[in-house]
Amino acid sequence: MKKILKILGISILIIVLFRGWIYRLTVNYTKVGERETIKLTDEKLIAEIKDETENRALSLIEIVEISKKITNRKLSFTSKNVSKNPSELIKTGKANCVGYSAMFNSITDYLINREEKAGMLETKHLIGRMDFLGLDLHPFFDSPFFRDHDYNQIKNLETGEIIWIDPSVSDYLKVDRISSRPR
Repeated sequence: MKKILKILGISILIIVLFRGWIYRLTVNYTKVGERETIKLTDEKLIAEIKDETENRALSLIEIVEISKKITNRKLSFTSKNVSKNPSELIKTGKANCVGYSAMFNSITDYLINREEKAGMLETKHLIGRMDFLGLDLHPFFDSPFFRDHDYNQIKNLETGEIIWIDPSVSDYLKVDRISSRPR
């Protein structure tokens, strides 16, 4: 019994420590659409972003990390149908995957423009299909979470580097990067 508990404990520890790698290995997102970027208008949120980034030139990774951090701090997940406008989400604090991605994308876009990197970096709010080990998950669930799942792409136009992030999964599972492929 002691040996089984030890193996179980080590297995759980490995899963927790390597959850991001396991998630990227087993779950893949395929782009099926795109949503427009919603411009940030909430002055309190803009002031908070400025406080977070004051007097610093930001790299792509820092822009992603700050956007993720603020999005996860301001929102909590709901499966209900709620607004996707970041200025409205800030008031309720509740968002589904569409709202999480809209907020993340708006913050990222704001930072890219503020850093004057619009010609170097590009962000997109994507709609995707999720596959687990190559199997489309959508037919097995009635939940809108699996019907269309929103995520984000941030691309360095100079180097071609692409970062994909699912802000709702980042908040829920603490998985910072995901795997995606073009349709």
